[in-house]
Amino acid sequence: MEILGSIERRVVARGTKSERSAIVLVADQGEFILRRSQGPALGEDPDLEPFVGRQVLCEGTLLQGSTFEARLITPRT
Repeated sequence: MEILGSIERRVVARGTKSERSAIVLVADQGEFILRRSQGPALGEDPDLEPFVGRQVLCEGTLLQGSTFEARLITPRT
Protein backbone atom coordinates (compact mmCIF):
# COMPACT_ATOMS: atom_id res chain seq x y z
CA MET A 1 0.00 0.00 0.00
CA GLU A 2 1.22 3.53 -0.79
CA ILE A 3 0.24 6.65 1.13
CA LEU A 4 1.25 10.20 0.23
CA GLY A 5 1.22 12.64 3.12
CA SER A 6 3.19 14.75 5.55
CA ILE A 7 5.02 13.61 8.65
CA GLU A 8 4.43 15.46 11.91
CA ARG A 9 5.23 15.00 15.58
CA ARG A 10 2.00 14.92 17.60
CA VAL A 11 0.67 13.83 20.97
CA VAL A 12 -1.36 10.64 20.51
CA ALA A 13 -3.81 8.89 22.86
CA ARG A 14 -4.25 12.20 24.71
CA GLY A 15 -5.85 11.85 28.11
CA THR A 16 -5.09 8.13 28.46
CA LYS A 17 -2.35 6.11 30.14
CA SER A 18 -0.91 5.62 26.64
CA GLU A 19 -0.51 9.36 25.94
CA ARG A 20 2.82 10.03 24.25
CA SER A 21 4.59 12.01 21.57
CA ALA A 22 4.75 10.11 18.29
CA ILE A 23 5.65 10.63 14.66
CA VAL A 24 2.46 10.60 12.62
CA LEU A 25 1.77 10.28 8.89
CA VAL A 26 -1.02 12.74 7.99
CA ALA A 27 -2.74 11.93 4.69
CA ASP A 28 -6.11 12.20 2.95
CA GLN A 29 -6.82 8.64 4.16
CA GLY A 30 -6.35 9.65 7.81
CA GLU A 31 -3.66 9.98 10.45
CA PHE A 32 -1.42 7.03 11.22
CA ILE A 33 1.29 6.47 13.81
CA LEU A 34 4.34 5.81 11.69
CA ARG A 35 6.94 3.15 12.30
CA ARG A 36 9.58 1.61 10.07
CA SER A 37 9.46 -2.12 9.40
CA GLN A 38 13.11 -2.32 10.51
CA GLY A 39 12.64 0.13 13.40
CA PRO A 40 11.72 -0.36 17.04
CA ALA A 41 8.18 -1.57 17.74
CA LEU A 42 7.92 0.70 20.79
CA GLY A 43 9.48 4.00 21.73
CA GLU A 44 11.21 6.61 19.63
CA ASP A 45 12.79 5.86 16.25
CA PRO A 46 15.50 8.48 15.63
CA ASP A 47 15.67 7.47 11.95
CA LEU A 48 12.21 9.02 11.40
CA GLU A 49 13.20 12.45 12.76
CA PRO A 50 14.67 13.77 9.45
CA PHE A 51 11.26 13.30 7.80
CA VAL A 52 9.30 15.46 10.30
CA GLY A 53 7.80 18.45 8.48
CA ARG A 54 8.24 16.90 5.03
CA GLN A 55 5.93 15.52 2.36
CA VAL A 56 6.67 11.83 1.76
CA LEU A 57 5.46 8.77 -0.10
CA CYS A 58 5.29 5.79 2.26
CA GLU A 59 5.10 2.20 1.03
CA GLY A 60 4.11 -0.39 3.58
CA THR A 61 1.30 -2.02 5.51
CA LEU A 62 -1.56 -0.62 7.58
CA LEU A 63 -1.55 -2.52 10.87
CA GLN A 64 -4.41 -2.97 13.33
CA GLY A 65 -5.54 0.28 14.83
CA SER A 66 -3.92 3.38 13.41
CA THR A 67 -0.32 2.31 12.79
CA PHE A 68 1.37 2.35 9.39
CA GLU A 69 4.49 0.18 9.11
CA ALA A 70 6.63 1.64 6.32
CA ARG A 71 9.03 -0.48 4.26
CA LEU A 72 10.12 2.57 2.26
CA ILE A 73 9.82 6.32 2.90
CA THR A 74 10.59 8.61 -0.03
CA PRO A 75 10.77 12.40 0.53
CA ARG A 76 8.73 14.46 -1.98
CA THR A 77 9.98 17.96 -1.10
